[in-house]
Amino acid sequence: MKSEYSVKDIIDKKLYPSEKFPRSLFPGLVSILTELFWKNEKVNTVGKDKKDIPYSEDLEKKISETVSLGALLNKDPGTLALIYKDLIFKFIFKRHINKDEVEEIVQEIITRFLLNKIDAIRRRFNFDDPELPTFTSYFMVTVRNIYIDIIRKETRGRNLVENDMEIEKLSDNRKRDMLNTLILEEEFKKFNALIKLYHRTGPKLNLTLKIKYNIPIDDTDILTCFPDCSRDEKNLLIENRGNYIKNRRSMEKIVPIFNKYEGKSNNPDTLRKWTSTKLEEIKRQMNNIHPESPYNNSTISDLIILYYKWEKRRGD
Repeated sequence: MKSEYSVKDIIDKKLYPSEKFPRSLFPGLVSILTELFWKNEKVNTVGKDKKDIPYSEDLEKKISETVSLGALLNKDPGTLALIYKDLIFKFIFKRHINKDEVEEIVQEIITRFLLNKIDAIRRRFNFDDPELPTFTSYFMVTVRNIYIDIIRKETRGRNLVENDMEIEKLSDNRKRDMLNTLILEEEFKKFNALIKLYHRTGPKLNLTLKIKYNIPIDDTDILTCFPDCSRDEKNLLIENRGNYIKNRRSMEKIVPIFNKYEGKSNNPDTLRKWTSTKLEEIKRQMNNIHPESPYNNSTISDLIILYYKWEKRRGD
């Protein structure tokens, strides 16, 4: 196999497979990184034809050390920004009203990333941790936060979304569009991993979150938490979801069910505080995986609501 094609194959199929890096979103990736590799190797290939250099495991290792995401992050962040530029452009173009400003905003995002964010990402993102979202998810949440900061601080026209409050008022469909599927699914996976860490209390946490956010619950949700729950008790839980925080009377109907099967005598405030404490833990852990802290009380609520909708679609 010819060496030049071997380099392209390794970049194309091993380091940056299309299922993780769709070519429609990363159109120039393989050619940019192939060129970068040979540029870095020019000293070692002086007087030789690239095609005469045979494929070897050492060559594959050298390619990884030169153009993998980790290598680019540490040694060549400019090229890292370049291969993500098309994705950033599409991301901003879909949600920014004044299309004439998109290119300028993209350039400003890249500049801020290189000047202000790169060191934090180097410190906080661990490529070897399988529990973390992909680097693309991590990177694009940073892009989203920079974009929000730009439109919050600068006046670019009456019809623009200018701050977080306006973003939070968007409909569910628009919220889903705020972070494309590529990003959202990675955030969902991280949230799912966090829920699993609760082991024994996980079913209770799932149930209380669904009740709190008025998310449809079924017999499975209830019986996983309380296997001996009666039909009347199930109906009480289902009928009072969404009133978990706002309506004390509804809380007074729900709490005895929890007390009965947990062998406790808690009041409504105790259950409310338990749920709030778990939410704070989840929010803190979700923020720990990003170079900034993108989740506040409002955005973590949005994530949870969208997560359960996503989970239901997967199960249907």
